[in-house]
Amino acid sequence: MMQPQSLRRGIGTGLVVLVALMPFHAFLSVWLGTMTHHEQLIEAWKEILLVLLSAGTLWLVVKDDSTRDRLRSLPIYFIGPFALVAVLVTLFTRPSLTAVAYGAKTDMEFLVAFVLAALVSTPKLVRTLVWAVLVPACLVVAFGLLEFTVLPASFLAHFGYSAQTVRPYELLGGTARVLRFPSTLGGPNQLGTYLILPFALSLILAFRRRQWLWLVLALACLPVSIHAYSRGAWLGMIAAVIVTAFALTPRRLRLRSGLLVTGVAAAGAVAIGLLATRVTKLRYYIFHGTTSPTAQSSDSQHLSSLKIGLDDTVHAPLGHGLGTAGPAVFHAHSGIIIENNFLQLSYETGIVGAVLFLAICLAAAVNLARRAGTIDLAAASLAALVGISITALFLPAWTDSSTALILWTAAGASLGLSPDSRHV
Repeated sequence: MMQPQSLRRGIGTGLVVLVALMPFHAFLSVWLGTMTHHEQLIEAWKEILLVLLSAGTLWLVVKDDSTRDRLRSLPIYFIGPFALVAVLVTLFTRPSLTAVAYGAKTDMEFLVAFVLAALVSTPKLVRTLVWAVLVPACLVVAFGLLEFTVLPASFLAHFGYSAQTVRPYELLGGTARVLRFPSTLGGPNQLGTYLILPFALSLILAFRRRQWLWLVLALACLPVSIHAYSRGAWLGMIAAVIVTAFALTPRRLRLRSGLLVTGVAAAGAVAIGLLATRVTKLRYYIFHGTTSPTAQSSDSQHLSSLKIGLDDTVHAPLGHGLGTAGPAVFHAHSGIIIENNFLQLSYETGIVGAVLFLAICLAAAVNLARRAGTIDLAAASLAALVGISITALFLPAWTDSSTALILWTAAGASLGLSPDSRHV
């Protein structure tokens, strides 16, 4: 029978594979799916892997005391009640089985990866995950740079990209003047959100470890993020920069530097807002206007989505069940899209479920902050968690499996180490 240590290493290897492949999940699903006509089966590789890893971890929990002790973590304590509330609401409201399956996948699988990573984490696994985050990011960023510089706009159409799968590019504000590219992610918004973690991690390694080559990746992330034209991701990246700067600053200077960076960011936001009211071209990029007199602007669509989400949350505070909002509606053919991840969770799991998810995020952030001084991946995960949570106020950021699985696996592995771990 396999020893616990060997099984733990095997589960860790599976998580590394998951993190390393997820940036290419959309590309591979579309390309291989269009060739084989089994796109849904190919997309399910990550769920199959997580089921196998979960089975092995469950055996560890039963047989190994040290693994069982790691369950005593505040974020994990909140995950159980969140899952229970989601199940009870779903049983009461009875959405279709298709909706439930896709809703559970969207809302739960990254939390499963988080728990698995926390239970099997070792310093070696954390160091390997750093590479599993950064090396694929180099490829994603390099391809993103090529997309908006030398490649034809429809280049990805050669790999099955289309209006029926994933668009090879999108038009900003309904005009052909400005194109938005997805690189290997599922869309421009997903690309912008995904970049937050490798951007923060490369900055931390460059300035804390003096590994200056990673600064090239950090700088290359910026034009790719800009050309994704995802304003929510831009806000998230700014927040991640503030948290990263705070983590890199000596403790005695943190308050002053934090206030300075926040002040500069606020002044920059005000300046950009004022310029956007006076410069037509900048206003177009910032507010995503439309050149079509009959089309809704991006901002009006966002506001309409938020209003629907708030109204439904007020009128049905107990929730509508898993899969009744978000990406699951494209498979279940019923439900609504809410462009605020927390309102979406409130719509599905009720106000109680949304509050419990916020508690998971807050508890994870607090525990990551305790480790941010000595564990590089913890510092980057904290910055990305804050940044993506801000993005989630404007976009359903956590519904993108690539971003969610990578970030929460990295966060779980960081929290699985002791706060006293040194220089990981």
